[in-house]
Amino acid sequence: MVPKYSFNVNSTGNQAVAWAAVEAGVDYFAHYPGSPVNHVEPALQKICAQENIDITFNHATNEHIATLAAAGASYCGARSLVVFKHVGMNIASDPLNYLGYTGLKGGMVIVVGTDPGATCSTGEEDPHWYAPQMNLPLLEPTTVQEIKDTVVRAFDISEKYEVPVLVFIPAKLCYNTDSIVVQKIKYHPKNFHFEKNPERFINVGQKAVRNHRALVERLGRLASDTNFLQGFGNPKAPYAIVTRGITSNHVYESLSHLGLFNEVHLINVEMTYPLNITPLAALLEHKAKIVVIEDQDGFLENQIKMNLFNKLKGDVYGKDIFPVWDEVSYHLVDSYLRKEFKFEEGPEPLAIPVVPERLGAFCEGCPHRSIFYAIDEAIKGTDTIIGGDIGCSSLPPHRTDWLLCMNAGIGISQGMSHVLKDQQVISTGGEGSFFHGGILSLQSAILNKINLLHMVLDNRSVAMTGHQDSPTRNPKTDYRGLLESIGVDKIIEVSAFNPLELTLRIRQELKGKGVRVMWVKGDCALQPDPETELKRKTKFISIDNSQCLDCDICYTDLQCPAIERVETLSEDLKIDLDKCMRCGVCIEICPNDAINVRYQHEFSI
Repeated sequence: MVPKYSFNVNSTGNQAVAWAAVEAGVDYFAHYPGSPVNHVEPALQKICAQENIDITFNHATNEHIATLAAAGASYCGARSLVVFKHVGMNIASDPLNYLGYTGLKGGMVIVVGTDPGATCSTGEEDPHWYAPQMNLPLLEPTTVQEIKDTVVRAFDISEKYEVPVLVFIPAKLCYNTDSIVVQKIKYHPKNFHFEKNPERFINVGQKAVRNHRALVERLGRLASDTNFLQGFGNPKAPYAIVTRGITSNHVYESLSHLGLFNEVHLINVEMTYPLNITPLAALLEHKAKIVVIEDQDGFLENQIKMNLFNKLKGDVYGKDIFPVWDEVSYHLVDSYLRKEFKFEEGPEPLAIPVVPERLGAFCEGCPHRSIFYAIDEAIKGTDTIIGGDIGCSSLPPHRTDWLLCMNAGIGISQGMSHVLKDQQVISTGGEGSFFHGGILSLQSAILNKINLLHMVLDNRSVAMTGHQDSPTRNPKTDYRGLLESIGVDKIIEVSAFNPLELTLRIRQELKGKGVRVMWVKGDCALQPDPETELKRKTKFISIDNSQCLDCDICYTDLQCPAIERVETLSEDLKIDLDKCMRCGVCIEICPNDAINVRYQHEFSI
């Protein structure tokens, strides 16, 4: 692998990670898709196809598996890249706690999409605190160009110090766009080999203690060998601002706009763990005031206070000024600096126009729409509880009774089912969540003999985060055999697009006992099969308003966006055939036979 020449490309943060993988000579890519880093894999696939580059892809069913698979490749000398979002650190944390102990042969980099402000997640959990727990280096780029450069650099660090390297990229930077410089690389075939070494790879007892010590010593050398600090402004100024990540851009822009670079020394920390304490202490030692400006929980502030306690002349401020929630915006930084340096109040940020909240919704033809309609009908008039999971099924109008994290549908439901006597519980979750970790919860329910009805909403796609194929798109996946093998008491298979039958089956199974799994099948509307495409060309559906009795079931209860109310005196309903996916659910649930179907040969004019 040798650089041939440089060229410029327009790139998002996601695409910059993909270009870095190519430039760094990545051999193995493993991921679990999730916003804000869900576009890295398709970008890398596209680049590999264009440049005829051979990278092995692992579309793992969860982050734990992705991390272990990449580690296996790195043990054999391959360079591996792992990508997932911030909550994936919770799932991957177990193996990541050990990979520093064993060390690596090929470089291994873990790119994590963080989400201050919860713009694409259910929460804004701060994963920085995992770095010191795992004793893994943590790098944080500030621009799209730096994403590419930092990921490439991370592989060199990983191989030099034989340790996985974390790279955190916030959502705003993941989706930012800029022109970046990339290296054209010529690839050569590689041969990989695993060398057995029990002293490194068998981590129990004193071996684990010895390897832990070696890891800490390697990190100490990394912290002292390399300077990851960038300085701007006046190094002799008594006022210092320390930043990390994308927040550095907001501070730099405001200081430049206000003309404060003579009064302020701005220090950006690229490697936030382990901190290079000696040069940082030298920069901060005689400052009269030090302000740490960063998103989320104050990780960098905590590091500085912990490592430089009683060694600094000035006080250190941070989260007593800036909030731990949401993003630290340019306006927040600029307002603080104006007040601190006695400027007039700046212009108010552009007012966001007051508009009605626009919630997400199931797509036209989405199987989840008819599934939740059937659930509503089946439990109408009862106090039945619906367990909710992450995924497309969690979109508004939020028919489930909670929304937390992956596999919370089946996990929480079995606890409730264990203790409730007078309420029925239906747990729900997609097939992606089922293979991610839901099967483990299901096994636990079986072992504990819990009375539970779990519905797997199988649309054959990890649709919420990029439409990666789920295991059930592979015809060899025998989910029924899997369920039987772990001891499920009853398996019910039903189509999502037969809501009347589905309603009846749910009512029947609510009276059942044991662990029952209802596998509800219906393809994602955005990945339609050839049969659906043919229906859209040959099947024409309309509403006969003379026969419609204004029950509004299709419009209000089903809430299909393809069914629209015509603004006339009679407020008739019509079906927009450009939106309609011809799933047939509205036809089945209409109690008045007011929806007509006409067929036309595909090739007729």
